Amino acid sequence: MFAADPARAPRRAASARLPRVAAVGAALALALSACSGGEEQNPAGGQEGSATAQDVEASGQVGQDGAASDEQAADVARGLELGDRPDQKMAQAAAERAATFGFVRQQAASEQEVQRSRDDNRARLQNPGRTTVEPSDCKAPLTALDFSPIMLDTRETTRIDVGADSFTGTGTIEVAALDGPGRQRVEKHLQTVNTLAQDCETMTMTVAEDGTETRFELRAEKADLSDGSPAQSGLVWRRWLPSDEDQKLTVQVLTATTDDHVVMVSFAGQDETGRREFTLMAEEILAAARRAD
Repeated sequence: MFAADPARAPRRAASARLPRVAAVGAALALALSACSGGEEQNPAGGQEGSATAQDVEASGQVGQDGAASDEQAADVARGLELGDRPDQKMAQAAAERAATFGFVRQQAASEQEVQRSRDDNRARLQNPGRTTVEPSDCKAPLTALDFSPIMLDTRETTRIDVGADSFTGTGTIEVAALDGPGRQRVEKHLQTVNTLAQDCETMTMTVAEDGTETRFELRAEKADLSDGSPAQSGLVWRRWLPSDEDQKLTVQVLTATTDDHVVMVSFAGQDETGRREFTLMAEEILAAARRAD
């Protein structure tokens, strides 16, 4: 797992290719991809943050390739060559913090990939009819949850995928500038997270496609945020087939806002992804982005 010891060097350079997930924000789209009728199989310390590298290490080593030193982490993030926009600077700071936890495989999404993700998101939202959800009152918030910062109508948005050799999953960092409509959409998303965690803790989702039906079990709960967390919301998702409960897709998503930006950090993978160790790391990554605003 990702050691929090900054003296240990990463084994792989930042330029290593990462597996691409089908839609972005990667984690949410993975959790909800069946809502569109398609099944995606690729799971691929500061004053503001309430967790530290030592906290993460004490709670159980969460990484596996070895954490990067501060200098190595800065080199990894600079290798992304993001640019000087505020959203890019925030994303680079977040990526640098992620590297200190061992997420040294990093790749920035291109403008074409961001646009493709937006198109996929619109297609999912326009075609909800093949999916039924029980309880039925949970379908609307479940569909509305299919959101991430790069879906906002702004050119000032950055997404970075992060990973490591032995972590069976994918992490994602997204930052976007906020205008009036964008802020309203983010507020709606935060409310949706609370609604699902409070009223839709367990759900059954059935997807009809090509004359067959596939049923999924879903479970949603609030992430165990720290006191003073930089996150305004945190959600842990689990999705599995009733016939294969041991093979859960687990997703953890934390979201934070500043005066002018929204930041989302997500992890998608196996059951370990929902643990507190990942919450602590996501909080630290969010805090790094906020400090760079």
